[in-house]
Amino acid sequence: MSQDKPTREQEVEIGKQRDISEHAKNVGLLIPMFITSTVWDAWVVPDQESIEQGENEDSRLNNILDKLVYYMRVQRQTNRSNLLYFPVPLSKEGKSEDVQLLSHLGPLDVGVNKPCITIMTPEEYEDQSVN
Repeated sequence: MSQDKPTREQEVEIGKQRDISEHAKNVGLLIPMFITSTVWDAWVVPDQESIEQGENEDSRLNNILDKLVYYMRVQRQTNRSNLLYFPVPLSKEGKSEDVQLLSHLGPLDVGVNKPCITIMTPEEYEDQSVN
């Protein structure tokens, strides 16, 4: 196995992740937060129909973060895992669906014990586990 995994900073620089820490502070999450470009591009960036309904990147990201905080509060009593699966109702092309997302509480980077949360799709997490 290769140990040449990019650092978090490199992932942000090349656009694989986005730092949403400042935005997350607005919902009370004070540790560093990241979201993958897969989730950002598919679900945070609104399509034309969603824009016409008054949605924008901030409102959609707030929706995701609000659901994450809700599920963190609900599940913290029974779930001690660093992984939290949570559905978020989002729309695309006029159709609403519950999008299954995953938050991972882990180290900020290799060799850095500071915690952070990364929001991704369950498939992205599974792909990381294989590598």
